[in-house]
Amino acid sequence: MWGGASTGKTHLLNASADFARKNGVLLQIYDGAQLCHCAADEFEEFSHCDVLAIDNLDAIAGSTAWEACFYQVINRCREGEFRLLFSLTEKPAALTTKLDDFRSRLQWGLLLELPQAGDSEIRQILRRRAQLLGINLSDEVISYLMNHHARDLGEQIGILRRLDGISLSQQRRVTIPLVKQALAKSG
Repeated sequence: MWGGASTGKTHLLNASADFARKNGVLLQIYDGAQLCHCAADEFEEFSHCDVLAIDNLDAIAGSTAWEACFYQVINRCREGEFRLLFSLTEKPAALTTKLDDFRSRLQWGLLLELPQAGDSEIRQILRRRAQLLGINLSDEVISYLMNHHARDLGEQIGILRRLDGISLSQQRRVTIPLVKQALAKSG
């Protein structure tokens, strides 16, 4: 899947991992930006999973070794050894790569473009992410967050993470007063 910043790519990959875990499917998830700090020839653990998920795969673009590695990963996927899920910030055909074969392999299979999330989608995602964290976000709190902070999914998720930590440390429910207090300290 591909889409711009804050389109929910990471959220969807994490939801896939949660679904896989609940259904006994062995899924390994990696961030392409973190992979770049490792040697491509050491990336062999993927062979021990049912599904390999790579967030920010475009981060490896420009590294001949990593592009060659994922060219082979995609070939192994095509042979049926495992399934591959990945996210990019731009359309695979437009990705600047060192190896044309790698770019062409990225275009194999089902490709989904994720549009920017609108307000209703951001509200749904916030509610779901909060539930996964064990937080009950009221409609009032979500409206407050949407009205007083950027309507950007990434920023809203970041705020939710801060609220989770503060809520846990203070052993308080997430309410508008807690949100105001928490964000006044961090802003």
